[in-house]
Amino acid sequence: METFNLLWRSVKWRFQNPVIIIMTLTQPLLWLLLFSTIFSGNQTNGNYTAFILPGILLMCVLSSSGMSGIANYSLKTGGSYYRIYISPVKKSSIVLSHILDAAVLSFIQIAILMGISFMMSVRIASGVSGVFLMALLLFLTVAFVAAISYAISHALPDENSFIALVNTFTLPLFFVSSALIPYEQIPRGFRIPVLINPFTHVINSLRRFVSGGLVDWGQFLFTVGLLLILCICSFVLAIHSLKRDSQ
Repeated sequence: METFNLLWRSVKWRFQNPVIIIMTLTQPLLWLLLFSTIFSGNQTNGNYTAFILPGILLMCVLSSSGMSGIANYSLKTGGSYYRIYISPVKKSSIVLSHILDAAVLSFIQIAILMGISFMMSVRIASGVSGVFLMALLLFLTVAFVAAISYAISHALPDENSFIALVNTFTLPLFFVSSALIPYEQIPRGFRIPVLINPFTHVINSLRRFVSGGLVDWGQFLFTVGLLLILCICSFVLAIHSLKRDSQ
């Protein structure tokens, strides 16, 4: 119950500050519209919007969940952060509520992007079951990125340094992946870093659901297992950073 109380508090704060929601949605939306128009038919056969959609959804998660830690700076300024910290609330509940708050924001934006893609003739080839499996992958990705963002917010002194660091890594992680072109068309010298990037596997799994029809269970289970490991590690790191911040 304490997790959902903290979640409700965070959600109210976020919708009272809608600028962040608009800022984190603008870039993925523009990329969806521009890239699907400019490069349509140049990189893949078929609907390029459907091809690029998984990468744009990943960018949305990186943008919204990556910036989720900025809420801590506002909470510290207002004093709410310290009141929560000294209250008899489990540290794991504080981190979990932060992750769920990031998930709420991310999935609102994902729903908007999916709706626009639908109007651009994109259809999920794997059907309703594929949509739920995509949601699972995206939620695990949100959990990983949001927990890392939370930990970073405790390590950096102010919002400016936090925003600079997040922006420094967001675009490189997006570009060093199969988000914009198929893995087979990536120059050989770049294939190793692309393959090492965990978000490449997320994009490939999402793309399979959007365009492939049949589910590649081997790829899907590998991606889920990878994300679960990353989520556990980032969750532990976030709790550790929270405890260290009080010392």
